[in-house]
Amino acid sequence: MTQTLDVADERLSQLAGAHPAAAPTSTQTRASKLGTFAITFGIAFALLYTVYERLNWPLFTYHPASGKLEFWKQMAGVGPPMFWYGWIVLAAASALVVGWIATMVSAPSLRRATVFCCALAALWPTALAALRVFIVSYATFDADFLNSVWIAAIPALVGAAAVTYVVPPRLADRVWTSWLLTVPIAGLIVLGYSLQQYFVR
Repeated sequence: MTQTLDVADERLSQLAGAHPAAAPTSTQTRASKLGTFAITFGIAFALLYTVYERLNWPLFTYHPASGKLEFWKQMAGVGPPMFWYGWIVLAAASALVVGWIATMVSAPSLRRATVFCCALAALWPTALAALRVFIVSYATFDADFLNSVWIAAIPALVGAAAVTYVVPPRLADRVWTSWLLTVPIAGLIVLGYSLQQYFVR
């Protein structure tokens, strides 16, 4: 009889021990998804804000002189328009969607996508600058069509795909969180360069 009670107690302790072990796993999963969302949101917001500012795509335009708020990009009315709020809101909304998608995909796919997007963010302005140097210095024909942001996207996409293919999965996994520091700094450098005309006057 005592042996039966000992076996029953042992089984009950195993069952009792199983529940606390299961709780941290779900908590760890939630914390991991929250971390994934936060890191992805931080990276995506910096990249998307820079892209929306460079392309001048505000979600709305605010006219401080008249107090009017208009959808998308509107030209000046009574006073100068403000696009800054529209860029921030559009970048935040887009980064929320990207962060949500990041919590749904597998970790290796997320790491690969991060490498691709960061490489694209670096190569796109580089390709645009190289095309502009080519137009000014070497083109013997009317190459003004090469001065397009969308033409520069083609070599940038090819280069980003090549970088993503070459980077080993372990390296992509190791440097993933460091992108959170690197990308906003790079975005600020690009923004500072594009806005330098306002600072040096």
